Amino acid sequence: MIKRDLIRQVKRLELVTRRKASSRLAGEYHSVFKGRGIDFNEVQPYSPGDDVRFIDWNVSARTGDLFVKKFVEERELTVWIAVDASSSMRFGSIDRSKAEIVTEIAAVLAFSAIRNNDRVGLLIFSDDVEHFIPAKKGRKHVLRIIRDILEGKWNGQRTDIGKAMDFLGKISRRQAVVFMISDFLSTGFERSFKIGSRRHDVVPVVIEDPLEIDFPEGVDALIPIRDLEDGKIRWLDLNDREQLRVVRQRLRAERAQRDRLFKKLRLDTVPVDIDQPYIDRLVYFFRRRAARP
Repeated sequence: MIKRDLIRQVKRLELVTRRKASSRLAGEYHSVFKGRGIDFNEVQPYSPGDDVRFIDWNVSARTGDLFVKKFVEERELTVWIAVDASSSMRFGSIDRSKAEIVTEIAAVLAFSAIRNNDRVGLLIFSDDVEHFIPAKKGRKHVLRIIRDILEGKWNGQRTDIGKAMDFLGKISRRQAVVFMISDFLSTGFERSFKIGSRRHDVVPVVIEDPLEIDFPEGVDALIPIRDLEDGKIRWLDLNDREQLRVVRQRLRAERAQRDRLFKKLRLDTVPVDIDQPYIDRLVYFFRRRAARP
């Protein structure tokens, strides 16, 4: 990509996604991702009703008056945005691919994070870790995240979600929020997700194309599909009803298995159909989380 074109794309995405992050998600994000603890703030004179457990005896002894410690909520969080860059993400049956939608979603989440004074980092993966940016704050940092997603030329074909989750577990020891953005056309990530969700707040953002959910019948066309077992590309004849039945059955079974895992781990998912406004799905997710007791 020519650098001038890249800068233009980054600026366009910033304009679109910052507006969405501020107008639709600012309050929703803040209400969900409050801090994970409390920090000492200051000491204040004791007032009737203050918790006696928080009396600062050292300061009280020096001054001759009772003082209590006051705490504030620890606001700063670390947010990881993990982006699937495998070959299946370049597919799109509408005017945009799954990868283009994912870039916008990643930008919206990143801008929401820095508006909340959180640190945000990026992991791009396929069947291996392709690219990693440590978590930081600030607009320039988010612009770098957008640029690197747009500019990247990733070599992986398949998806290894388990490897991505294991990597985050190694580099992020403290509890964090992990937005895993993928079409989840992958297998064998159950154990890694189980371990990762014990430490982190994992949010699967499931990207789906309508054509992958229900293939049309009686169309004179061949479309490529990837076998999750061996990674090979096979051609699906949309005129072959028996072949369509087998593929549909397999896809339904794979989605059901994935959904059972997320339910078992009590993960809140964000399902995104690329032919529908993704911002509505994100708003619904945040409101549902905020309303949870």
